[in-house]
Amino acid sequence: MGRDAPGHEGPDAADALLLRVGLAHSIPEARVSCDGPFSVSLFAESVRTWNAEGGGSWEFRASGEGVEGDGASGSFPASAGIVRMRAGGLEALEFEGKRYRGEIEVFVAATGSLAVANVVDLESYLRGVVPKEIGPRPTEELEAVKAQAVAARTYAVASSGRRAEGSFDVLPTTEDQVYGGVDVENPVCDRGVLETAGVIVTRTGEPIHAYFHANCGGRTEARHEVWELPSVPYLKSVWDTPGGSTRLGSAFCFHGANFTWEESWSGSEIEEIIHTQLPATASTPVSGTVTEVRSLRVSDRTPSGRVRWLEVGTNLGSHRVFGDRVRWLLRRPDSGGILLSAWFELDVERRGGRVARVTARGRGYGHGVGMCQHGAMEMAREGYSFEDILKHYYSGIELAGNYGRPPESD
Repeated sequence: MGRDAPGHEGPDAADALLLRVGLAHSIPEARVSCDGPFSVSLFAESVRTWNAEGGGSWEFRASGEGVEGDGASGSFPASAGIVRMRAGGLEALEFEGKRYRGEIEVFVAATGSLAVANVVDLESYLRGVVPKEIGPRPTEELEAVKAQAVAARTYAVASSGRRAEGSFDVLPTTEDQVYGGVDVENPVCDRGVLETAGVIVTRTGEPIHAYFHANCGGRTEARHEVWELPSVPYLKSVWDTPGGSTRLGSAFCFHGANFTWEESWSGSEIEEIIHTQLPATASTPVSGTVTEVRSLRVSDRTPSGRVRWLEVGTNLGSHRVFGDRVRWLLRRPDSGGILLSAWFELDVERRGGRVARVTARGRGYGHGVGMCQHGAMEMAREGYSFEDILKHYYSGIELAGNYGRPPESD
């Protein structure tokens, strides 16, 4: 395919997919503003529209089963339905300090609470996602940015309707993809989105689950080894090296941040985090309160070397933690954030039958499944195309234009 999808000229605006991005859920009130003129439309038994001047704002509240709102240009009492706002020009709408393209909708989430969604075309959504997921990049890494744009677009297409319980398609956080709206847009990232518009990754004609992470530590991981999900042929463990070399020092991501790392916990720190985190991460119920940690060992590893099972011996007996959940168990002692990866060796000191100190020496940053972003950046610097990058990390895939939709017949 080279640098562009076969026959791909990018989707027309009318063909672009729309996403409902869940900006807020179960909140009592919401405020929306715009630097330029904007319209406020109430969709109930009939449609009413108010036009607001630039610099104005509207406030909305949940009232029983309806939404009530008021602004400088008008007001309406509680009424069932949806309130939809659209900017009149090139300005963006603002909600909770962030600006968004497209429309903002406010509707009742449950009795007495509101939900807020950004209804936006997929390409505009990606302009606010790609810089948050791969960061602002120099032009020489454009092919990595394109790969990120295609992976993020594929994720969004495959995830459409995933958050249906909240009337959303995706959330703007790490639960799906981090989305920052207009204020994070970046020229190189915009170019990566534009030059791959409509292109997604497919296998047997269907969009794949295009997972990605920061640094694989030299080798990616198969999905079923990380999460309790079925194996899929395109998410295998691959060496992040030219030609599949097994030498970690030749990995594309070798010079990326957190290729190797180290964390240490005192005995009291490890007991506190296991007391707090074990009930939510163990594969079997934890009945009682953890007051002592007596042992900590890796009992099984994946083919790449990541932890498949971690055994934790406590005053309540032994519990096992599977795969990527070990990162939520062994929280980092300085910040309380999750552990950088599940690829580590443990050095455990014991005194008096209890764990006195733990040191983890690891590699990589993230779950390790799919595209390694630091590796993709290096591949781009070395002259690989975005297609090369995607086919390196996702096995047996094809790229399709027009969001993978079949061409329309004449």
